[in-house]
Amino acid sequence: MYNQTLGSGPVKVAYLGVRRADQQSRQADSEYRDGAALAVNTLGSDVVTLTMLETLEKPEAIEAAAKTLARQQVSLIITTARGAEFEVIQRGLGGLQVPMIAFQTNDVALPPDVYAFVSSPTDSLIESASFAMAEGASHAVILASSPAEKLEADRIARQVKAFGGKVEPIVELAGGTVPSKALASWSKADMVVLMPGVKSPADVLKKADAAKPPRPGRRVVASTVLTAQDLNDPKLTGSIVCRYDQNVQSRIGSRYMASYGMPASAQAGYGFDAMAMAIGLAGRFGEVAFAPERIMSPDGFSGSLGVFRLEGERKVRRNCDIFKVAKGSYVFFQKAPPTL
Repeated sequence: MYNQTLGSGPVKVAYLGVRRADQQSRQADSEYRDGAALAVNTLGSDVVTLTMLETLEKPEAIEAAAKTLARQQVSLIITTARGAEFEVIQRGLGGLQVPMIAFQTNDVALPPDVYAFVSSPTDSLIESASFAMAEGASHAVILASSPAEKLEADRIARQVKAFGGKVEPIVELAGGTVPSKALASWSKADMVVLMPGVKSPADVLKKADAAKPPRPGRRVVASTVLTAQDLNDPKLTGSIVCRYDQNVQSRIGSRYMASYGMPASAQAGYGFDAMAMAIGLAGRFGEVAFAPERIMSPDGFSGSLGVFRLEGERKVRRNCDIFKVAKGSYVFFQKAPPTL
């Protein structure tokens, strides 16, 4: 169990790790934490004091850890907590209003004062759809594999409409096939968005295109869950895919390797970026750095995983490099824009 302090700056920040039973979660926690520590050691040891505290996965232990942080008067908590654990932390803080940066995705319901920080495949599809529209697409059909995935697809549909596009009613596949009712508008769409749960997407497209010819120049938007078989299928050649994890090595890789002896992962990048954001805000605004209007600054922040911004409802939006599917792999196509 770790309990460590880094830096000696005036603004107090905490990293609260919840020790999970499974090795994968413990490894992720280690990488988030190392990324955060690297940010303090290289960017802001004179700006913040970071307390890194680990707690067991029991409500009483989590509450006790939060009480410890409350006594230290921390201004921000970066945490691997999830689910009901946020309420336990808030209870332990005893009325002290401390915002939390959570390594959770936008599709997870979070209580007030808790900000999602991890980008999901759905987020990448939104950015890819935005790129497809910049290339000229304006009319989307979104294919989902289940009722649960339709809810995520709704979020993409709202964003496409916000970007000025038209969206057909979301299509839930039946037995891996586009239902005949949905084929009525198939030839109108110049963009097909494949939700991550859609299996054998090339076959789905082939069947639908055989029944109703696609609009010329149609773009396909996919995510990084494509299998080797998918990537090798000519039907998916040219598909647009946005990737968040491509620049971590170039941005913090050498420093991370020198400090920890291993390549920087996406988790290390998230930990670094959360802490770097905290350091940047603390350097400018001191004790009042983490008010909502500052954390959700429309200017956003630049990080190892790209430019990001925390937006309304405490969601994260992050830009990403665009790749296109070709010859069995993701081929780099366009660098992420410098702003959102």
